[in-house]
Formats: sequence, structure tokens, C-alpha cells
Amino acid sequence: MLDYHFDLPVRLYAGEGCVRRDGAAMKALGSRCLLVTGPTSAKKSGALGDVTAVLEEQGIAWALFDQVRQNPLLSACKEAGSQARAFGAQFIVGIGGGSPLDAAKAVAVFAANDIPPMDIYRKNWANPPLPIVLVGTTAGTGSEMTPTSVLSVDETQQKKSVSHHDLYAAIAYGDPAYTRSLPYQFTVSTALDALCHAIEGYFSSKASAFSDLFALEAVRLLTGALREIEGLDPAAITPDQRARLYYGSLCGGMTISVSGTGFCHPMGYFLSEEYAVPHGTACAVFLPDFLRRAVRLCPHKAPALLSAAAMEAEELALFIRRINAFTPPHISPDKLEQLILRWHGVKNFDVSPGGLSDEERRALVRANLA
Repeated sequence: MLDYHFDLPVRLYAGEGCVRRDGAAMKALGSRCLLVTGPTSAKKSGALGDVTAVLEEQGIAWALFDQVRQNPLLSACKEAGSQARAFGAQFIVGIGGGSPLDAAKAVAVFAANDIPPMDIYRKNWANPPLPIVLVGTTAGTGSEMTPTSVLSVDETQQKKSVSHHDLYAAIAYGDPAYTRSLPYQFTVSTALDALCHAIEGYFSSKASAFSDLFALEAVRLLTGALREIEGLDPAAITPDQRARLYYGSLCGGMTISVSGTGFCHPMGYFLSEEYAVPHGTACAVFLPDFLRRAVRLCPHKAPALLSAAAMEAEELALFIRRINAFTPPHISPDKLEQLILRWHGVKNFDVSPGGLSDEERRALVRANLA
């Protein structure tokens, strides 16, 4: 447990107003950059305005690519990389939730390497990616603190992740004020994604004593805030509650930068791809059963996590189920078998408690989806 390697090379500035206060740090990365965002969230949150104001104050020229959609396509990242290269960008700034942040990492690769889109997964790029700055606007992704980018392959529309040390951000800005414009259900969905990171990461066979510190703090912050905001009008969610959700998300990201995620993530991907279920909602469908399994198979670790949550195991499982607004689709027997084949060789199952046989995977789908 005490033998581990830990490397988290992200310079994190956190707190309300951190972009305006500490944005001058970007000057060291170059004099030209490409901003990578979705169509609306970066503007609505106020993050885009803060970033561009700082860039202009620092004399940094910028261009904007604002066409990142949910589950970003490789082709869009390739297009943005070409735009960055034509502009002469020296670094990339991603602003938004998980999709723009993950896309920005891929854009940094394509900006430095004119390669076919699928070659990003080979990870033998001739040139290192451009430096990356990430500005989060949701409390859930944790992408600010990880070396992973989850992208959608155009031909299959399926999610596929790429992880590499060079995909860590050089600088991350974590201002919970940018999450205040989020509606209630999106706030909950993204927070559940962060809770998945913490719980899946804590019980991963790749976890370490160091990553467990982040996981337990994430569980404490996230479960406490989620219990307080359950059913609230978004306007009634306080800045303190937003801040705890955001810092819990950062801790969840730090957890999975070491441990990776468990089976909830790959099992949830198809719900996002085919049924437009938000990512956090989709992953959390399988979290109660993951938790029950982990508590049973990891009795030496479970008490600390349940203490952090201030709930018993079944109480926590039922709370997750209750707060996760989800109407399950019908999954045909043929579709189920396609999923089983897709999940063969996916390492997330191997690092989850006890692994997971094909029959156990079938049972989980049947238990959670109509």
C-alpha cells in the first residue's frame, strides 16, 4: 500500500476570481493561443470573458474555436488543431465542462502534429502537444487534474479514451463561481460523475495511500453538499455548496489521475452515446451496485469511505439511486450481447473489486436497465 509513484504536474490556481487574479501565469506559455469551448457554456458562466480580459491585459493574441459538443468528436478536435496551427498558437486554453476540457487536450496534440485523427491513440507523436490551460465550469469532470481525454470516434460514435503524461494541463484554474449558472439536474449529474471518480478510484486495485486521501476528501465534500442541495431550486444553492462540489470534483480528478476509473464508466458510455444520457447520470446508474460489491469484497477499505460519507453502505447506495434522475431504456437481448462483446478487454473491469465476469455484467445491466 505504501509503495507508489505519484506525479501531478498541474499548477492549480483555485478560488473565486482566480483567473483574473492569477491569469498572468499564462504569459509564460507564449504570446498566441487558441481557446477551445462549447457554443454557450463558457460565455454564460463568465469564464470566457475573464480569460479573454486577462489575455488582452497580458498582450496575448487569441482565436476562438467554440464548436465543441457533448461527447466531442475526433474530427472536431482535428479541425481545431488545424485552426491552432494556422493561427500560430503556442498554447491551448480549454474552457468548459468535461467535453471542452477533454477536447482541448486532443487539440493540443493535433496542433503540434498533422496526423490522422485515430493516430492520437498511438501516442507516439513526433512532437509534444502544445501546453494546455484548463478552466473548468462544471463540478464533476475532474479533467483539470487528469492526463486523460475521452473522445468520440466519428465512424462508430463510440467513446474512446487516451491517456498520456503530456496531456496534463500546465495550468488549471478552478473557480466555483463559474458553476453558479448550472441548472439543478446538471449540477447533480456532474457531481455524481465526481462521486463516481472518488468511489471507483478508491476501490481500484491501482489506488495508493496517496490517492485514497483525495478520494476520501472528495466523498466527504460531495456527499455532504449533495445531501444539502437535494431538491433545491438552483438559485437556492449557496456559493459555499457550489464550492464544496467543485473542490470535491478536483479531488476526484486527482484520485483517478492515479487509480483510473472502475466499471461504472465503461458501462455508462453507451447510455450517453445512444440515449443522450448525461455522462454523470449514466455512470451513476451502476454506482450503487459498484458500491455494494466493493463494500462486500473490500472490508478493509469500506469503513473509511462510509465514515467520510457519514452514511451506511445501503443508505449511500439508495441516496445515489434517488438523487440520480434516470428513466432506463429497454435493452434487448441482442443489444446486451453486443455490449458484452464491447466490454471484453476493457481494463476498468479488471481493476474493479473482484473483476467482473460476463455473466455478472449481464446481471448488472438487467438489474439497472428495463
